[in-house]
Amino acid sequence: MIRLIKRLLPSVLLIISFTSMTLSCSRSVSVPRQDQTTKALNPKGMPTQSEHMEISVALWDLAENMTNDDPLVEELEKKLNITIKPVPIAVANYVQQIQMWASSGQLPDIFSVDAVNSQYYRNWRDRGVIQALPSDLSAYPYLEQYLNFPDLQDLKDDDKLYFIPRQTYDSTDYNLLDRIVIYRWDLAQQAGITKEPETWEEFRALLKAIVDNDPENKHITGLTSVGNLLLGGLFWLYSSPAATSDGSGSDFKWIKEDGKYIPAVFSKNSIESLKLLRDFYTSGLIDPDLPVTRGDMGRDKFAQGQAAALITAGGSMQAVDISIYKERWLKLHPAENAFYDKVKILKPLKAMDGNRYHPIFRTFWSESYISSKVDDKKMERILQLFNYMNSPEFLEMRRFGLKDVDYTKSDGKITVFDPSQSVLTKYKPFSSLANLLHWDGMFKLNPEFAGISPAAHAAQRELIDYSLKMTSKQDFDIRLTKMSTPTKDSFTIFDSDDMVRVMISKLPVEVIWQDIINGYKAKGLDRMIEEVNAKAKDMGIQ
Repeated sequence: MIRLIKRLLPSVLLIISFTSMTLSCSRSVSVPRQDQTTKALNPKGMPTQSEHMEISVALWDLAENMTNDDPLVEELEKKLNITIKPVPIAVANYVQQIQMWASSGQLPDIFSVDAVNSQYYRNWRDRGVIQALPSDLSAYPYLEQYLNFPDLQDLKDDDKLYFIPRQTYDSTDYNLLDRIVIYRWDLAQQAGITKEPETWEEFRALLKAIVDNDPENKHITGLTSVGNLLLGGLFWLYSSPAATSDGSGSDFKWIKEDGKYIPAVFSKNSIESLKLLRDFYTSGLIDPDLPVTRGDMGRDKFAQGQAAALITAGGSMQAVDISIYKERWLKLHPAENAFYDKVKILKPLKAMDGNRYHPIFRTFWSESYISSKVDDKKMERILQLFNYMNSPEFLEMRRFGLKDVDYTKSDGKITVFDPSQSVLTKYKPFSSLANLLHWDGMFKLNPEFAGISPAAHAAQRELIDYSLKMTSKQDFDIRLTKMSTPTKDSFTIFDSDDMVRVMISKLPVEVIWQDIINGYKAKGLDRMIEEVNAKAKDMGIQ
């Protein structure tokens, strides 16, 4: 089968501790014994299947990049007696594409999208476009084990779960890794900066020094991004940190201000973040092309020395170590391996109130859905697929590669032949497909994860430790985000679009922001706030 993948994103769940030691160019990892429940299960995770089935899957970039053979994908298909049929889906407008499929009855068997709590999710559910999972998952013990996490009950509708949440981390503390900002420390030093930034003023001064001095004479710009959806994950942290959003439009958080719950985006303090954003933009410290920048455009600019800083997403340092360092930087600087001396991660900066914050989303990002057009036999096979994807056998392949090719296993101990070889890049199709169930994010924080370089692990650990010690979380009640009211059920807040509009407008920030607020009021903002506060009172939420 012909496969290859372009984009790699983090994965999650199952925290497994590993004890390791380095022996010349190989590494040994002690694999813990399975608990009593797991030991009683079928070690292969799958019954034998006689009927071959094709399962269509819409997953970001999967179809466009599955162009090479991948022995791990072939192993999975052989074991389950299936063929994975990737369905093209555009990254730029995937929500609209899925909505169109849903309206025309053309949904693939499985598709992934960040839709929970949205109007279109409720529409799919009510129209019977998507299938609920069986209430009894005992026939799929690894899937049942995966779905046993605290947030699950709050995600059900009428005690039914209509999707599989793709868990990223076991705590929102690690959402820090979903909006990483990297900057050219080497160019900052050449421009006279001697201290890594700890405040917004220092970060602004660093960007200005690089842009003004342009040490490499490349007409360098300031901050760019892999997409404008990420702006809020940085700039809201200055004055309204709970306003950080995943871009779905339906995950907005509520804070109490002047005795009433309101979406954090509309806090009276939000204006200060918007003023800061406008200042960076008008001072030439934000890439003027950022509003239209997508994916590789921002990565290429940073790697080529045309941008001083980059906001990236994807969870863990994988988004930096692979997409920037290994796939771009080393091609331009093949004899240079001091990337993490030249490029630094921006640590959380002091906010307006003197505290430091990091973005907060959910413990999962996006969900996998099963089309209602799938018949009972295929539904069973799809559940077996998801079940297998959380089995120890599958996770071992995902983390270490092909047995006896990339690693050996003896008495529960895994020895990796070449720790410098990333399974994420060697088996791109398989690594991407593996994200269909979860991101395996907590394992990727483990030093034994060979997907990123040791220097990336060290930088990641430093960032996490700093954040756990130094950052706070603005108070908000997640129950209000999940709450259903007549107006709220169809209300969306696309704060990233609003930020870009404020950023590029010629009008004073206060004027354009009030115009945006008035637009939301016309859509029922005040009515939604009244409904939510009334229901919160009935629920005893003070």
